Amino acid sequence: MRSSGIPAVVVISMALSVSVASAAENSPTYNEDIGQVLLTNCASCHRPNQIAPMSLLSYEDARPWARAIKAKVMSREMPPWFADPQYGKFSNDTSLSDSEIDMVIAWADNGAPEGDGPAPTPPRFSETDWSHPSGTDPDYVYEFPIEWHIDADGETPNFNLFTPLSFDNAMKVSATQVRPGNYAATHHITTRLTNLPEGTKLGTGPAWAGGPTVDYVPVRDPDADPEQLAAAQKASRARRAEAEENPELAAQRARDAVGFGPYIPGVGADVARPGQTREIRGDKFDYMVWNLHYQATGKPETARPSVGAWLATDDATTIVRTLSLDETTSENKQLVAPPPLTPEERRAARSSRQVGQGLNPLLEPIPPGDGNWSVTGIGAFQNDSILQSLFVHAHLRGKDFTYVLTYPDGREEILLRVPNYSFDWQFEYELVNPVRVPAGSTVKVIARYDNSRSNRLNPAPHKEAYWSEQSWDDMFLTNVKYIEANND
Repeated sequence: MRSSGIPAVVVISMALSVSVASAAENSPTYNEDIGQVLLTNCASCHRPNQIAPMSLLSYEDARPWARAIKAKVMSREMPPWFADPQYGKFSNDTSLSDSEIDMVIAWADNGAPEGDGPAPTPPRFSETDWSHPSGTDPDYVYEFPIEWHIDADGETPNFNLFTPLSFDNAMKVSATQVRPGNYAATHHITTRLTNLPEGTKLGTGPAWAGGPTVDYVPVRDPDADPEQLAAAQKASRARRAEAEENPELAAQRARDAVGFGPYIPGVGADVARPGQTREIRGDKFDYMVWNLHYQATGKPETARPSVGAWLATDDATTIVRTLSLDETTSENKQLVAPPPLTPEERRAARSSRQVGQGLNPLLEPIPPGDGNWSVTGIGAFQNDSILQSLFVHAHLRGKDFTYVLTYPDGREEILLRVPNYSFDWQFEYELVNPVRVPAGSTVKVIARYDNSRSNRLNPAPHKEAYWSEQSWDDMFLTNVKYIEANND
């Protein structure tokens, strides 16, 4: 065998150098690979003064958290996304691909190198926290009149507070956003439009039966004229009777009551598709209900939320509508309210935060220890429609959700499965390819709840779980957004 004339030790050294160089080429770095993944999928929450505990906007921010980032993406806890990939494709999907997860793992295992190339540029975020893709501020802004105070610890209740609308027209909007005012202390905020019940006015009173006294809630109006009140109540009963005989009329009223949308961690402006608009019906309602759900951070906090709207252009004529799905049980039982509480039970409930107060009872209570309690919501399409998004909401006992579309010929299609629902992340799942829905189709949501001890988040597995807005109770709230096909 002919010798190369190169000493063996040199040959080995050269081989090692080539191997290391090859490894370096295949080793991901922050600047070339990882940074853009984090900025695209994580920065909306992981930036200063947002809900996430640390910023990930730069290499200096991300490097100390490399091992934690690896663990979270390996378990698919982060970025948060809960839809089963077998069903549907969604435009707001923040989940990482298998190759991206492998790249993050390799980066962390190799010491989280920075790389030699230029660092990726962080997304541009509005200094005012309005997050329209155009970078512009809303055309209409309405701020809650007072600053809300949040205790340093303990369970913070859900409050429904009412404020007068500042417009009396049907506002056509291309985008809306709810800005929380304090990201760290806000679990979620929802808004809807309403009118006050006859014989009431805004004042200071209990937030719910037996709850704390707060401002901006409906209270009895001592100055209400008895005859006018009686006439108004009679008219209200007539409207309810009419709605019972005409489900479509009731559904239309519910659609009209849609407000500026929700605030959910990680979600910014809700932007309509080109040529489409939503209507906020200030011509039919006088008040907005703010459903405020805060969480303790370990220190006293304040928050003053606001809503904003970007007005639609004249050529945006297709109306985006919302269909809420009616609640039934799997056995189709009658809806019932919780039993009344004695004064002693009410005091214990306020102290423990584990017993429902009878707020907005919707369904039969979930039995104690039941790990698979089922609730079904069903909605029907009266006209040919195009389905654009799907929304699910429950509390700490929520287990999984499945959306099923049934066509007039009986054919069924699963639109969405959420096999591991999380109370901390409540997404509206926006379809990449909207689904055409013929008139006569129904959409059904099957939700399951775990009120057993195996649910580590369950606040009281030994008690019946009633339906209310409070986190220690539970909820079933589902809806879809759609347009009518003839407006496409």
